[in-house]
Amino acid sequence: MKRLTFSHILKNILVLIILLTPLYVFHLNSVVVDYFSQKNNPETLDYKQQPVTIVNMLLLTEDQSFFKHPGVDFKEIARVVRDYLLHDKPLRGASTLTQQIVKNALLTRERQLSRKIKEIIMALLLEASFDKGFILNYYMNTVYLGQNGKHAIHGFINGAQFYFNKKVENLSLEEMATLVALVKGPSYYHPIKHPQRLAERRQLVLRLYHKYEKIVK
Repeated sequence: MKRLTFSHILKNILVLIILLTPLYVFHLNSVVVDYFSQKNNPETLDYKQQPVTIVNMLLLTEDQSFFKHPGVDFKEIARVVRDYLLHDKPLRGASTLTQQIVKNALLTRERQLSRKIKEIIMALLLEASFDKGFILNYYMNTVYLGQNGKHAIHGFINGAQFYFNKKVENLSLEEMATLVALVKGPSYYHPIKHPQRLAERRQLVLRLYHKYEKIVK
């Protein structure tokens, strides 16, 4: 019986990976399409009903390249790695809104490379199957904005009602900026426990909104 060398074993493993990868991607695509094809919660707005102001605040703060990337902002990832390696800057998040949707809806929050790779693949698949308007609208209707006791507050329409007792389209600029500020971390920027943090984040959102050209007209 011929003894297998390490190179032969490695070659067989690589062939197996090549053969199984399309099946794995096909499986992930089925999971993504099945999940996001379901009917939305009735307490949501259509994309065209979302106030343009809050859409721009969100994009300018969280994902300025949203309409340009395929679900993953590879340029931003490269910048983060470059700054970390060459300029000794701390690692910062480079996740797109699409990646955040996938992570929150379909994955766990464990910090593992395998989960991150899965997140990237599923984000690309989500953008391949659904248009940008659907994805952005889904994010705006489902993003976590805080707690009311045991009840989680999801989406800007519910956030506007909970924090300001208003419809989202009737919010002031500062109120819209407050909701967008909470996207970064409702606990960290808790309005009662950490009002100063929230105020600083809100001012950042407003500065970006007033400084840069609007992404959505």
